[in-house]
Amino acid sequence: TRFNVFLRDRFTCQYCSERYVANDLTFAVKEIAVTETVTVTAQSDAVFASNRTGAATAVTRQDMALLPTISNRMESFVRLTPAMGGNMSFAGQDNRMNNITVDGSYFNNSFGLGGQPGDRTNVAPISMDAIEQIQVNVAPFDVRSGNFVGAGVNSVTRSGTNNFRGSGFYQFRDQGLVGKEAKSLTVNPGTFDFTNYGGWGAGPIVKNRLFFFVNAEKEKTEQPGTTWRANSGGEAVAGSTTRVLSSDLDQLSAFLQSRFNYETGPYQDYSHLTPGRRVLAKVDMNINNRNKLSFRYNQLDSDTDVLLSNSSSLGFGNRRTLSTGLNYQASNYQILENRKSAIAELNTVIGNTMSNSLIFGYNNSDESRSTRLGSFFPFVDILNASTVYTSFGYEPFTPNNELRYNEFQLQNNFNKFAERHSMTAGFSFERYNSENVFFPGAQSAYVYNSLQDFYDDVNRVRPVTLNRFQVRYNNIPGQEKPLQPLQVTYMGAYAQDEWTVTDKFKVIAGVRMDVPIFGETGYRNANADALTFRDEAGAPVQYDSAKLPDAKILWSPRVGFNVDVSENRTTQLRGGTGIFTGKPLFVWISNQIGNTGVLTGFSEITGATDRPFNPNPDAYKPTNVTGAPAANYELALTDESFKFPQVWRSNVAVDQRLPWNITGTAE
Repeated sequence: TRFNVFLRDRFTCQYCSERYVANDLTFAVKEIAVTETVTVTAQSDAVFASNRTGAATAVTRQDMALLPTISNRMESFVRLTPAMGGNMSFAGQDNRMNNITVDGSYFNNSFGLGGQPGDRTNVAPISMDAIEQIQVNVAPFDVRSGNFVGAGVNSVTRSGTNNFRGSGFYQFRDQGLVGKEAKSLTVNPGTFDFTNYGGWGAGPIVKNRLFFFVNAEKEKTEQPGTTWRANSGGEAVAGSTTRVLSSDLDQLSAFLQSRFNYETGPYQDYSHLTPGRRVLAKVDMNINNRNKLSFRYNQLDSDTDVLLSNSSSLGFGNRRTLSTGLNYQASNYQILENRKSAIAELNTVIGNTMSNSLIFGYNNSDESRSTRLGSFFPFVDILNASTVYTSFGYEPFTPNNELRYNEFQLQNNFNKFAERHSMTAGFSFERYNSENVFFPGAQSAYVYNSLQDFYDDVNRVRPVTLNRFQVRYNNIPGQEKPLQPLQVTYMGAYAQDEWTVTDKFKVIAGVRMDVPIFGETGYRNANADALTFRDEAGAPVQYDSAKLPDAKILWSPRVGFNVDVSENRTTQLRGGTGIFTGKPLFVWISNQIGNTGVLTGFSEITGATDRPFNPNPDAYKPTNVTGAPAANYELALTDESFKFPQVWRSNVAVDQRLPWNITGTAE
């Protein structure tokens, strides 16, 4: 004997990082005699669901197949979210204040130099072919969602089934698809080539028990490093033609080669490369009727060429992307973005009224810099009429610029279901470690007022007054590089009750607490600690140079509601209010560790006459450092009242089914 099941109302069941109970079903059951298996199907509705309270958007595989994209990255698809302001910024917040998750596990650019994984090289960390759905939650009043003040963005990866499936592809673009005119000006886009190929496969390893999904892709972009060109002499400075004479650049390059054996590389008509490779493998196992285990591994290997910095904190600044200046290729740099992530999830049904979800995993990232061309050589800005004419040497901010960090994560959600209550309690735990080396100016930096000044200085024709000289040095004896270690333990705990007051009215209320704990890895400068500063009110204040932020409990209470106004879910009223807590950018705190005058010292001289050019980057560094605070240094401090970012967000909305299968929402 089996049962014939009829679904009277709509059934909502989305892929999501939060496990919702399907308690919006009404069944009509009658006993029948059958000899075949009965399959129950239901229609998913992302909008009309009793567990929906705040602003949220779900992007399905069908949506992704219809939306155009050039980058193949997530921002091409989450733009369907009304609260998105571009560049992955939601609700007016910095794009680094989101919480990016994959299958509910954390997958962020935690150090804070990019808004999300892949931003450093502009390469997608996970193929969109491996994604089943993307969910964007701007105001989820479920306290299991945390660690953001912008939005929680979760990607659900695909899984294998009992059927073998697969697909392969090849994509390309070239300069034939790039515009060549801007109004009346002709623009040379240069040689442009993009290729991307790969595929995916899925199926059973053991039918009904063990399944696999695997995806692999490889891409490469080759594009002009710069479209600016040197002036052949007598040309108008317009379009992509600069004032910089090709004869000057050719002569300077030959001079540096013959005098110092320094190779500048070309100054135009060179390419920037961005290779990328990504893989994802996932295994799902039905251990038994009550336990399901999933394991996912994904990896991104990528790097990209980048033009030298325009910053004026080293050298003169504003040295490129203008018609006034043109630099050589060897002064550019290369940045890595290599990521590895291994995540396991165990879902368990306990008895008839309880369930548990456990996620644990490890992420590892390398975002270090390097150079594709050139040797370690002093950086030089050459001015003409008080603006940069050309630049050469080792990029100002690339010496020993290393960033590697890893994260261990653990999350657990326990659910207890009653007739009209769904109670949840859980915790999250993250252990973050980073090793950052930032040593700008270690190669020394010279600024000359003219090209002739540089030649005269090198040839010792006459005393030359430098516009500026700068150098940074190790301040601890025997220290190879100024390592800035950062350790953070971030813990959260939460509890909530989802109360079905009536069949038409549901309330969700809960509270979340998060506690950041920083390791004692700062460097104390007693001289800086004795200094007195003024706060914003003009009152005297002193700081502890080695003290990182204190551990403080950050509370996030929330309440939300959902009302089925029409009884058949054609009109829905929903909303809520609550506090959302995000993490600060760890680069802020790391800067304090590296800028107390203990790890490094810094010397800057304006109008120097006693710093003739020397090809040795260490020529003007002190040789008698003792580890005592440097005589000159930059200072970064954290205020005692510093708190992690928080926002109080309220939301109210009405959803209405309209004719022709259209849904209207006012939010």
